[in-house]
Amino acid sequence: MILIKTLSRLIWITAAGLLAFSAGILNASGPTVYNNYLQPVVTAIDYHTRVIYLFNYENDKVIIVDPQTINGWPGDIPLQHTAILPGGDMIYISSDNTQDHSSYIIALKVINIDWNAGTAALNLESVMVADSPNTPAELPFVEPVNDVQDVPNWLIGRGTQIHGNTFLPYSDFMYMTEFTSDRVRVIDVKTNQLASVDPISIPGYTEQTHGINFNSSGTIGLGTGYFFDNSVIDIYKPNRETGELHAVGQIMLGDEKRHAAFTHFVYWLDERYAVTASMQFDKTSLTPATTKKIIPPSVWLLDAVEGTAKKIIDHTHHVNGRGVFRSPSDLAVVNGKLYLAEEDTLDYSFGNDGYISVFDLTDREKPRFLKRLKPGQDLPAGYAVAHTISPTPDNRHLIIASWVSGYVLKLDTYTDTIVKEWGPADGLVSPHGIFAAGGSR
Repeated sequence: MILIKTLSRLIWITAAGLLAFSAGILNASGPTVYNNYLQPVVTAIDYHTRVIYLFNYENDKVIIVDPQTINGWPGDIPLQHTAILPGGDMIYISSDNTQDHSSYIIALKVINIDWNAGTAALNLESVMVADSPNTPAELPFVEPVNDVQDVPNWLIGRGTQIHGNTFLPYSDFMYMTEFTSDRVRVIDVKTNQLASVDPISIPGYTEQTHGINFNSSGTIGLGTGYFFDNSVIDIYKPNRETGELHAVGQIMLGDEKRHAAFTHFVYWLDERYAVTASMQFDKTSLTPATTKKIIPPSVWLLDAVEGTAKKIIDHTHHVNGRGVFRSPSDLAVVNGKLYLAEEDTLDYSFGNDGYISVFDLTDREKPRFLKRLKPGQDLPAGYAVAHTISPTPDNRHLIIASWVSGYVLKLDTYTDTIVKEWGPADGLVSPHGIFAAGGSR
């Protein structure tokens, strides 16, 4: 028998059953049968059209769902992030605050997906209210101080935003973070309601967090600092029975005089070590007077036990350079390689281009540059802002979303080439919040 581990469930499958599963018991070309097997489904939303996307990375199909056709949907609301359980039976959608609507976390029960017909039957299970309408962002005031680092309005000009869905392994809890405040939202996925410990707010720790990412045992969580001049990674110890988070330390990217800032994601290498990447180029009005230099976009190796960080990839000023070129929002490590989604969003240009860079991480302290996938060559012409990466559970493919140029790409990690692109021709406009079933984020 073979053991498949999917977050909080352990599923035993006989060899014959696994063969049947691989041969198509999921019936990926037709109606999907939800039977606790891992589903080849990736979810996303669209910033502009406010629809829900379902992608099948096995048969390369996409289904577009207008959520306002779902009975009980709260209205024409701006959507933000998604998550899906491994069995494909529950989808979670977060929305932004508006003048008329609260921020919501919406739980959808998946009844059926028919990939041939291009339809999905979704029932609304719950609408979790996260705040009151017209709640402003609680971000510190910041402005540019030079011609290198911009402070774009897309980042600071809105109300409450709920980002960074993550599942806590071996538990019934999912976490989302309001990077526009200091609140961590906790959802009980058994009841599809906010957990009794929600919200969690820890002064000095939970500010400007874009997701708390847990190691595979669910014993340590690392929170990012997703804002200008936030140079620390927060360390948490989660309680898998209650969902509580206990702050146990912080990791600074550099020191008081020279440090990196503005991190979007953390990717675990094992139970102790993880990697993150910084996005900020230079100083802002928030930069402390004692800081001599902001280290430009770079990659850092984190030791969650010792509470230390080591810079392992430097910035490069050239597209053909062997370091980090644009701001790396997301990253993934699969098959011994590090992938960076590089986006053009934080300097004085916006969305002119976007790249996917690949490094050999055989030696985690000395990565080796392999290639940078470029628009019009390896990526579609006009491609810009590679923003979010979600590996498939077998690590064979990466699903990469660009909300600026309207593409979702499937990258083959064996060849490091794009083998499928969904884009404007398929009805995509601004896809965001990508999440592959079977992932913890």
